[in-house]
Amino acid sequence: MTRPDATSYASATAVAVVASSIPGEFLLPDLVEAFTVEHPELSVDTVVADSAAVFAALRDGSAEVGFSGAEPDGDDLDAEVVAADEIVLAVPRGHALDGPGPVTVDQLAATPLVEREEGSGTRRSFTDALAARGTPLITDQEWTVRDSNEGLIEAVAAGDGVGVVSSWALGRHGRDDVREVRLDGDPLTRCLYLVLRHDDSLGPAATTFVALARARARPHGV
Repeated sequence: MTRPDATSYASATAVAVVASSIPGEFLLPDLVEAFTVEHPELSVDTVVADSAAVFAALRDGSAEVGFSGAEPDGDDLDAEVVAADEIVLAVPRGHALDGPGPVTVDQLAATPLVEREEGSGTRRSFTDALAARGTPLITDQEWTVRDSNEGLIEAVAAGDGVGVVSSWALGRHGRDDVREVRLDGDPLTRCLYLVLRHDDSLGPAATTFVALARARARPHGV
């Protein structure tokens, strides 16, 4: 969909929403459907990008409402939890890590990885979770980068490495030749956020959309 001029969004009839890939695929469609059923006189323009692009769109005014898989840096954007999912490993069948138990960080550090692009909330949440555990960040092995969850899983199936992916994405785009494996320790649960500009007045349509998003929030998972 063509992105209209930002000035149309602070209006009574239109709201611009930008979402990163996981909330864009798993949260936004149901929200938009419910919103348009309840408010057929209002319209929603949606763009799906990565988390970095979500924050940029909010800051430059090309969107009023954002959803991301990572918290924004800085105090100009406010984030509130609306859902949660888990980051898991996508492992090719027959791989050395395709076993019954979890994978250690040391094992993963010795394995080529398939990751999302640098602006991805999944990638950022994964590295932040490792840092919070006090485990060494994985920086010196071979990386393959894909800009979509489906592309990442296809690369794993092709033998390019072990993927770091949302459990929701692996469940939807999963294949018989790729299985879900967890990292050793507590589950890598990450939050999904509703993101708004701080101290910014939303247009009437955006205000109504945000109220619906908050009413349907499930901060402990869906």
